[in-house]
Amino acid sequence: MMKKTLFVLTLAATACTFGCAKKSANLPATAPTTEVTTQAVTKSFIKTLPADIPGAQIVQELAKQYKGKVVLIDFWATWCGPCRRAMTLIDEIKPELAKKGCVFVYVTGESSPTDTWKQMIEKIEGDHYRLTEQQWGDMCRSLGIPGIPSYLLLGKDGKTAYDNLNEGGYPGSEVLKQQIEVALTR
Repeated sequence: MMKKTLFVLTLAATACTFGCAKKSANLPATAPTTEVTTQAVTKSFIKTLPADIPGAQIVQELAKQYKGKVVLIDFWATWCGPCRRAMTLIDEIKPELAKKGCVFVYVTGESSPTDTWKQMIEKIEGDHYRLTEQQWGDMCRSLGIPGIPSYLLLGKDGKTAYDNLNEGGYPGSEVLKQQIEVALTR
C-alpha cells in the first residue's frame, strides 16, 4: 500500500511539474463523440534513443534520424487528457499527410507507465519514443515547454518549420495541416 501511495504521489508531482498545458482553447469543450477504434494499428513502432543523450539534444538527434523528411513531433503523456483528445483530432488529418510524406513522432517520458504506454501506442500510428525522466525534464526545460501536448514540426532540412512549444495545447488540425503542407513543399 505504501509503494502504491508513493507511486501516485510521484505521478502527481510530475504532473504538476510537467503537467498538461494550461492553454487548451483549440480543443472541444467535451470529448469527441466518435470513439477511437480498438483495432491495433500495424504502423506503430517503438524507437529508442540512448539514455546517455542529453535531453537538450533530443530534437537534434531526432532530426538526424529523419533527415530529408518532414516530421511532426508530438510531446505527450499517457495520463494527459488533452493529449489524448488531441490525438483523436489529428487522426482525422494524419492519413492524408502521411501519404504525402509526413512522419509522425510521439515523445513521452517515464511519467507514462510503461505498460499503459505500450497499450496506448498500439492504436497510435507513428514512431514512439519514451525518454528517461532526466532526458524528459532537460528537454522540456531546454525547449521551453510549459506543458503538454506541445508540437514541433521539422522541415526536410531538420530545422524547425513550426512549433507551439512555448504555448502548449493543441493548435488545431487546420493549423497543423497547413504548416505540414507548407513544409512538404520546401
